[in-house]
Amino acid sequence: MKNFKFQMKSYYVQEFLNVKESWRKSFKIAIVILVIENIQMLSIYTQKLDGFEYDQFLSHIRNFIDYFRFYTVVGNSISIRITFILGGLLLQGLILLLLLYQIFKQKVFLRNNQGMQNLAIEQNLEEKIQQNHIINLTFSIFFQIHHGILMIPFLFCGFNFITELFKQSVSYGNTENKSNFELFAIVSGFMMIVLQILIGSFINLHQFDHRMKKFDFLGKFQTQIIHFLYAFQLLVIFLSGIQASGLLVQVLGIIKSVIQIICDYNQQVYIDYRISRYSLRIVVLTVIYQLQLIICQFGQPKLKISILLFILLFYPPLILLTNKFLIRQDIRYTDYQNGDLEKYLRRLYIIFKQQMDLKKQKGYLEPKSSLEIYAFISSHIRECKIQREKQMQMNIKLQYKCFCQDFYTKMDSFQNFESTQQFAKGLIGQKIENEIQEKANPKLILTYIYFLIQIKKVPSQAIYEVIRFSIIQKEQSLKQRAIVQKLKQDALQKFSELVKKNDLVNQKFVFKKVYQYEESLKSVKNNLCVVIKQEKDFYGCILQQIINIDKLLDVGLQLIENIKILEYQLQLLFRTNPLNNECDTIFNIFHKYVNYNNSRPKLYKREGQIMMQFLQSEEKIIYDPGSCVIQITLMQPRGNVIRYTRSFSNAIGYKDEEIQDQNINKFMPSIIANDHDLYLDNFVERGRINVVKNAVRVILGKNKSQFVVPINTRLRIEASPTEFGATALITPVNQQYGYMMLNEQGQIEELTQNIFEDIFEKHLGFEVDQIKGLDCLFFIPELSKIWDSLFDEDFDKLDKRLDCQLILPLMTKQLSRSLIRSRSNIFSKQNIQSYIAKQFENTPNDNMVYQVSLHLMSLITINLRLIIVEIAEYKQLVNQKITSRQFVQLKYRSSIVINTQSQKEIQTQKTDINLFSLNSPPRGPLLNECNLEYEDLIEDIKMIEDFKTQLASINRTAQTKLNDLYLLQNSNNQIERRINEFQKDPSEKSDFSEADSDAKEKVQEQNIQYNCGSVDSQQSQNNTTALKRQIKDCLSDSKGTNIKIKMFLLFMYVLVMSGFFVNYLILYFNFEKINENQNFENLPFQFSYYYNEFIIDQSFLAYDQFNFTELSEIAFQYFLINIKNIDKTIVLLPHINLIGNLTMESRMLNIMSQLAQVISMNYQINQSEFYNNTNAFNIQFAEIDNTDSTKNLRSLSIYVIIEEIILLILLAQYLYFFVRIYKMKQKVYQLFCTFPKELISEQFVQFTSLYAQLNNTRFRNYETDEEQFETTMMHQYQKTATSNMLEKHKTVGKEISMKQINSAQILFFLFVVLYAMLCSSYFIGSFILQQVTQQSVSARYQEKTTFSLTLNSLASTFAQQAILLNHTMTSEMVDTYKFAVQQLGALSTNLPLYQEDQNYQVYRILIENLCNLFQSQLSYDYEDYQTLFSLGQCQFISNLDQGLSTMVQGLYQNQFDFLQTISTKGLNSSLKYNYDNPLFQVQRLYAQYGFQVIIEILTKQIKSLINSTFIINTAVFILACIIMTISLITIKIMIEKVKYQYYESKQLLTVFPFDKLMENAYVIGFITHDQHFKV
Repeated sequence: MKNFKFQMKSYYVQEFLNVKESWRKSFKIAIVILVIENIQMLSIYTQKLDGFEYDQFLSHIRNFIDYFRFYTVVGNSISIRITFILGGLLLQGLILLLLLYQIFKQKVFLRNNQGMQNLAIEQNLEEKIQQNHIINLTFSIFFQIHHGILMIPFLFCGFNFITELFKQSVSYGNTENKSNFELFAIVSGFMMIVLQILIGSFINLHQFDHRMKKFDFLGKFQTQIIHFLYAFQLLVIFLSGIQASGLLVQVLGIIKSVIQIICDYNQQVYIDYRISRYSLRIVVLTVIYQLQLIICQFGQPKLKISILLFILLFYPPLILLTNKFLIRQDIRYTDYQNGDLEKYLRRLYIIFKQQMDLKKQKGYLEPKSSLEIYAFISSHIRECKIQREKQMQMNIKLQYKCFCQDFYTKMDSFQNFESTQQFAKGLIGQKIENEIQEKANPKLILTYIYFLIQIKKVPSQAIYEVIRFSIIQKEQSLKQRAIVQKLKQDALQKFSELVKKNDLVNQKFVFKKVYQYEESLKSVKNNLCVVIKQEKDFYGCILQQIINIDKLLDVGLQLIENIKILEYQLQLLFRTNPLNNECDTIFNIFHKYVNYNNSRPKLYKREGQIMMQFLQSEEKIIYDPGSCVIQITLMQPRGNVIRYTRSFSNAIGYKDEEIQDQNINKFMPSIIANDHDLYLDNFVERGRINVVKNAVRVILGKNKSQFVVPINTRLRIEASPTEFGATALITPVNQQYGYMMLNEQGQIEELTQNIFEDIFEKHLGFEVDQIKGLDCLFFIPELSKIWDSLFDEDFDKLDKRLDCQLILPLMTKQLSRSLIRSRSNIFSKQNIQSYIAKQFENTPNDNMVYQVSLHLMSLITINLRLIIVEIAEYKQLVNQKITSRQFVQLKYRSSIVINTQSQKEIQTQKTDINLFSLNSPPRGPLLNECNLEYEDLIEDIKMIEDFKTQLASINRTAQTKLNDLYLLQNSNNQIERRINEFQKDPSEKSDFSEADSDAKEKVQEQNIQYNCGSVDSQQSQNNTTALKRQIKDCLSDSKGTNIKIKMFLLFMYVLVMSGFFVNYLILYFNFEKINENQNFENLPFQFSYYYNEFIIDQSFLAYDQFNFTELSEIAFQYFLINIKNIDKTIVLLPHINLIGNLTMESRMLNIMSQLAQVISMNYQINQSEFYNNTNAFNIQFAEIDNTDSTKNLRSLSIYVIIEEIILLILLAQYLYFFVRIYKMKQKVYQLFCTFPKELISEQFVQFTSLYAQLNNTRFRNYETDEEQFETTMMHQYQKTATSNMLEKHKTVGKEISMKQINSAQILFFLFVVLYAMLCSSYFIGSFILQQVTQQSVSARYQEKTTFSLTLNSLASTFAQQAILLNHTMTSEMVDTYKFAVQQLGALSTNLPLYQEDQNYQVYRILIENLCNLFQSQLSYDYEDYQTLFSLGQCQFISNLDQGLSTMVQGLYQNQFDFLQTISTKGLNSSLKYNYDNPLFQVQRLYAQYGFQVIIEILTKQIKSLINSTFIINTAVFILACIIMTISLITIKIMIEKVKYQYYESKQLLTVFPFDKLMENAYVIGFITHDQHFKV
């Protein structure tokens, strides 16, 4: 979760604005979106208005407006709105899924290695995540059209749909009539509304736009007013969606529109003033339409106001008024001092852009806009001119010079519109800078940075400003961080384009990798020290009374992990620069002392392939051992050194504190350093990159001795989101060459130390400060000839070679020292120059001549032109005299100097002589003698010191040879004696020398050679190699589960899934049988009913109170339709087939034959056949009632018990695997008690010594020499071994202690319990589901059977009554009728006892008005039968307004009265007429229709229960399968994790040397056991 949080923040800050700005809509599309949004809101405001019959214009307009809700184009039905909601939910879900996909692609690294440092060079390995352009484009389009096109229809449709369904549910009083599709749509509607509000709020918070060029035309200012308008808009949509008062919605809509008009007039919403103007016009028109509709709706209809005429009447004055407002708005914004500068400048830039486009397309300018541009420019020029004149009158020097002065130095007037535009860009930038200095507005600063990037096109200054802003603004919101990150990316992109355009070749190199490499070497040293300390702690844990396994595991596992990390880091360093000696040394130390069980790979050796590839790559240029790298910052303080390599410090002779955070000018010649800050300012603030265009430049640096050092430099600009600086790769030039830097007058500005010492100091005797400033052309006459010709128009390309002579006058040492001591008192540099010139004239033949080869190169600074003179070779010419031509040239040059300086020296000579006489020591031979003696004394001292050094070296060499000889002769005795002394007194320090250790190693080598010479030496070596290979294989065995475990897991998975499948199939087939029974179990009851109905109808064919004729035909038709389903019924209910030697099919055919004869031949009903058929039906009903088909299901209890037993067996086997692995882990831990004390103590002392050696400051800060390291390491080992450090670690622990129950074990057993519960949940759950569903279905089935019996009992009673009335009565017929009446009475008595909680729908039919059936959606599936009944007839017939139970009791009373009559009095014609009343039959028919509906309801409910059970069972089965699949994977992972813990435990043994492990018999036994242990 923490990682996902970091990923979200990373995506938001780094990528969100890039994604948002991937698509830029045009201005026309923006206007269209604005129009659509306002029309959609207008349709929301007016959707509840009543129509006007007298004005058809309104209906057409409303239909057109409603189409902008999109779904209304195809209709407004429930299904269409459901489809629209699901489409919106699908769209939002897809957007969210794509967003999550992009977020999860972000890589976030959270590393914590307990003291291990990451390498600085690893920063260069981070790869940029490539974003999918199509996905980004999709996001961008969705974000930019959401508010204007998508949000309003989706939200309104969702609110409106949920409100309508809620009202329908309230009106019907229940929700059971809702289809699953509608219920799903309600949930989807809620989800869509929530997502729309969340997404809309997020987009509303990010409608800002910081850009001034290529901005979003619908971009908005970051103000609170846009959030208020959005919230107001949501409120109106909500109220309109829930169908609130139409007047309230319209009034709120008008208020919102008025607020929008005010904001558009004041330009408070949209950053583009043109969009604000269009928005103002559109909203005004919508307000006009709203007001007119309100007037027409709530005004007096008698006026018959026409909407069309009303609009035509008020439109012209309102449009005129709107235009007046816009004109006033233009006038208002012509002066930014009365408003917001940002708005004013944005408006001005848009006007410039429009005028440029207009000029290109049509060749002329728009007068009004041109006037505004002219006013903007002329006002600044006028103000600047007045300010400048005022400063000149007051004689005040301007501190800051306005940019327009530089502009007019290049051109006196604006020659074209393009030049005006360039001037305006500079003016806009200056206005923003002035505003930022006054107010320091963060939003304005960000806008200014974008102005620098896209308009002024100075990416270097933009990078500087955005990084400075990040540093100043410590606490930034996520939104501000995203904007800053976007500006950084844009600035860096523009800078990259600038680099490609100017072909800056050095940008392809990463010079900073050199000092990153040095920093990484320091980090590796620190990490090596951390690993060694962990090694020491690891062995220290073993040297305890009781070994704490938990602590040992923590230290050991972290140690092994850190060793792997350190090995990777060393390999990375070696791949980066295999030439580095220190990396090679650390690599050797690592494999010798830490990773001793693995040899150094051949690939990572000096003779490996990596070295060969490196030597052929370009990277070797920046890793040249003689080169160095230095980086300066271009932030403030600009030019300070922030990073440098160690070689740079060595090259210039400065210490670290004298380099770090010092300005780079300190290490340059002063003549260049004076202009260097201006160079940097020009690059950062003006983007001038002339300095970095050259691939290699020869320049002169300055060391601590104030001499220049010739160097080749490659400059590279380091621009990244976190730093902005310049890096130089410095490569020394040939140090044998001499260099001088000459100014335009030919004077020496700087020179190298070799030239000074070999030539000038040797022959002139001056100090370096006095040499600087001398005219070099005196000494090189040939150069003096061509000097003036060098400074031509091609000076920047100067590359001239010249062979000539350098001539120096001979000066006495006494005179030179006098001149040196004089300093600036008498002899200034000009005087020295004059003296040298006179010396040339006075002694023309007494000179020193050098033959020199010169290479002249130009160096141009901002204010100076310099020449670098490279002297490749200088050779003294013995007995060489100057030629006459050279003499003439020297005389000419000296005369010029003497004449030009003679006047200057006249006035200063008098005072200088006085000062000279006061400060100078007395002249005489004593001074010269003292000086000569002093020089001789110095030379003698040097000679004596050299002799002493040589003598000491010879003595040390001789003594070493004698000691070596002595040690070789007495090595064995000496070592044994020292060991005995150490054992007698361990506290006494024994100083083992390096010679002792060498002797010990030689003795060991002799023993090895002796052993190798034995008979079985070769076989012993083979056994040792094989054993070492076995140990290595055992400890490196990190394989996962073997085939046995995999087969067990697969078998376990198959068994459990088979159990699931068996339960699923049993449950499915059980209820599928019941479901099929519902289609055909009712058939006997329906045959009986329609048979009785046919009998009854034959007695009432002549009556017209009901269509008895059609009813009888329908009854006969039912037999014809369903006779084919008898076979399916018999298959499901075989026990009702054979009754009275006749099958059900035969009996039904006989009945159909009887009924056909009655219809076609007008036969009378045969009473004997009637009673036979009635008895057969009653027998069938009794069989059906006694044998409930819903209870004859296959039980799951036995299957569940068997499945649980199998599950327990499998879990027991799983636990067995875990216990075996746990026991093997215990054996590994016990091995640590078996190591001898000597081994552990030796390792502990070695790593303690090594840690002390590595923790030394010299190792950390200086380059490591391997031989010296080994020598020092031996002394440190001897010192540690003789110390009292081992007193705390005397013995190896013989017992181990560890936590009895750790988190892994708890997690494992919890998982076992959870796994058992998950497996059992479906087994037991399916059993419970079957029982619960069976009970519910059985209850419904019993109710259905009861109502079917009541239906047939009522029909059978009336049918027998019809037989009795139309035939001669017998006692048997009366008895049969009596039984039927009694049965009807019993059934009718149970109807009032029916409770509401049993079935609400059935209860309402039994209690409420029977005619309500026709107003509900309840029906009977036999359509021909249903069409005979209607609501009108039902309402016309009396007694039907009562409930069905009351009606049945009334009908029963009628039959009971008839039974009493025929039993006591007998029938006469009047009584027969009363009981043969057709109104009773109509009441009976409507009552039986009610029973048919009830039976249909119960049948559907049973099927619905079974279908729901199928769905639940299927869903749970699929869920159980998924959970089991996940559980199987989890089981495999758990086993692999436990085995990996065992592997980690074995890995602890790799900390020991394999040679030592082979000496431990317990370890060998464990290795043998492990080979046979397979889990």
